[in-house]
Amino acid sequence: MVRIWLWFLTCALAVSAVAAVLSPDGLGGFWLAVQSLCLAAAVAGLRRHRPGPAAAWWLLLSAVAVSAATSLLRTLVPDAPVGVQVGYLLCYPLTAGGLWLIARRVRPWSTTRLLDAAIVAIGGAQVTWALLVYPLLHHAGLGPGTTVGIVVLAACELLVVALVLRLAFAVRPGRAAVLLFGSTAAMVLSDTTFVVTYTLGSNAIADSVTSLGWLAWSALLAAALLQPDVRRVAEPVRPAGPGDDGATPIAGFIALALLGPVVLVADLVLRPGNSWQHALVPAVLTAGLMVAMVLRLGRALQDRVRLQRELAFRAQHDVLTGLANRELFRSSFQDGVDAGGEVGLLLVDLDGFKDVNDTLGHPAGDELLLEATARLRRVAGAHLLARLGGDEFAVICPPAALDTVSAGCVRELARPYDVAGRELRLTASIGMYAGNPASTGEALQCADIALYAAKEAGRNRAVRYHQTLRDSHQAHTALAEQLRAAVASGTGFAVHYQPVVDVHSGRVTAVEALLRFRAPDGTPVSPAVFVPVAEEIGLIGRIGSWVLEQACTDARAWHASHGISVTVNVSGRQLSNPRFADEVLAALQRTGLPGTALVLEITETVLVTASLEETAEVSRRLARLRAFGVRIAIDDFGTGYSSLAYLRTLPIDVLKIDRAFVSRIEERQDKALFRAVVELARSMYLQPVAEGVETTGQASVLRELDCGLAQGFLFARPMPADALSAALTAPAPVSP
Repeated sequence: MVRIWLWFLTCALAVSAVAAVLSPDGLGGFWLAVQSLCLAAAVAGLRRHRPGPAAAWWLLLSAVAVSAATSLLRTLVPDAPVGVQVGYLLCYPLTAGGLWLIARRVRPWSTTRLLDAAIVAIGGAQVTWALLVYPLLHHAGLGPGTTVGIVVLAACELLVVALVLRLAFAVRPGRAAVLLFGSTAAMVLSDTTFVVTYTLGSNAIADSVTSLGWLAWSALLAAALLQPDVRRVAEPVRPAGPGDDGATPIAGFIALALLGPVVLVADLVLRPGNSWQHALVPAVLTAGLMVAMVLRLGRALQDRVRLQRELAFRAQHDVLTGLANRELFRSSFQDGVDAGGEVGLLLVDLDGFKDVNDTLGHPAGDELLLEATARLRRVAGAHLLARLGGDEFAVICPPAALDTVSAGCVRELARPYDVAGRELRLTASIGMYAGNPASTGEALQCADIALYAAKEAGRNRAVRYHQTLRDSHQAHTALAEQLRAAVASGTGFAVHYQPVVDVHSGRVTAVEALLRFRAPDGTPVSPAVFVPVAEEIGLIGRIGSWVLEQACTDARAWHASHGISVTVNVSGRQLSNPRFADEVLAALQRTGLPGTALVLEITETVLVTASLEETAEVSRRLARLRAFGVRIAIDDFGTGYSSLAYLRTLPIDVLKIDRAFVSRIEERQDKALFRAVVELARSMYLQPVAEGVETTGQASVLRELDCGLAQGFLFARPMPADALSAALTAPAPVSP
């Protein structure tokens, strides 16, 4: 589809050519009708696209309107005085004002840019004077009024040309910008041609060309405003960076500086018979150009020095916060190491910062970092504060000040933050180091170990480095590598099963799948040790899927022979997986285990730490699994803080009562509390299961309270699959 602006421009130029032939003097009703049509189209484009700044475009349109009004007056009053034509000169201040405002929007005017415009204007004035103005002024028969008019017009044209050149190096390239520049060029060239033909003697062809140029000025401006790209004309080509002032290249200055003396010498050589007065104007212009050049070169030197300082600052400071960056931190800390004596270091990490970035976006994260930086500045005082990256900061301070500074950081960073219209609460974990390190890297490693220990201890605290932490960290690292190797090779892991029994009959009704891991040397590792590490390094999802597959495979025969079900623990990482339900159903299909024989066990603490949105997603996934017969159990009931709410909102079938309730069940108050929990479960149609039963007295109370199912060392310890198969086929049931 041909665009409206192109249709208009084609038609307008064709009609303008006809009008120029019929009215070469730029007067007459048809000529004015064409210019009025262009003006109306320009106003329509301005109202439709609303480019900015609006005042600039209205000034440009006002220039066309003043020209049309002057032509109308001359048409209606043929004998109007020559002074009426001053209206044409008013077009230049209006046009210059519009271009000035656009240039200011693109890049605000500065001393450098004003000097650039002055150099362009003076250089152009020298050429114009030598080649055009001077010959015209010395033409015979020109009166004083005409002479003044030529000089004023030349000055106005130079001003407009300087602004156009200034804009040409700044505006975003596009059709609208080209049309705008073409419109201004048509105005300047047409007026220049008119002055020359008026002075030297006009002819019909020259008059028609001049008339066409004036109409082209109006048509091109209207087409620019009809072009949708006109909204982008006032946008900068790129954001101004260090030293990017949008200035004319130095090579251009040198060319213009040489232009003045060349023109002056050429004028004296080519016109040797003239008196010295004729060279006065070129001499003054040359002097002005040299002064502007000296000022501009001085400004360039200042900008170069400022740029070097800014680049040096940026090379050693963080762009967002203005703090020392990692390079400046390393060099400063290494200076302290090289000087000898003890050095002190704090590593500060914002707990939960990633969640802010993920939920509120990076602008909110940046706002939070700036507020945290301001607080750290107040605490650090004269000590060097650096941002090492992300949400990690470092403070270099004397060892004696470590405790004071770290306590202040923990306190200040724990205060509420007002970010993106929300109140946020974060904490900080801090690792401290004091000593005589061999290098900056060694100190950073020690402080990082202490930082990790602070996070492991519960966050919102500072921990000082000592050798025990390194040993623990090395053990943690070694375990992480062992887990990665075990997952890759499929060795080291095993699934053991602990029976869940009927306390009245001793019959096994279900088994719980429990993951076991042995180090490469055969040493068993407690689940309380290796499971958190697996979660931290992101392996718990793959390990959990393997446990589910293995448990379903082993339980298929037990369910077929004895009707028992298998309970599999599910991690928070697995629950957050959108494909979790699909993976469970696929495992059931592959192993042939009915959905009714599977119980998925969720730790209550996983639910407590989830958001409302995450809990709703989990509930939908569990409900889908229940539709296939899979039952859901809450493990460690009573250890969290929102148990009753989750029992009401989640699709729960089984309530596994934590061993903390069972251990003192024989005492009166604890017995009453346990009874209340059992009655609560029954009132909500949930199956209660007592965990951690270790004595016959506890089992006796469970029978008394009619808590029918239980598991614990009293009945059986966790055992491999083959041992459980043998126990299930033994004549006597597993019982106390």
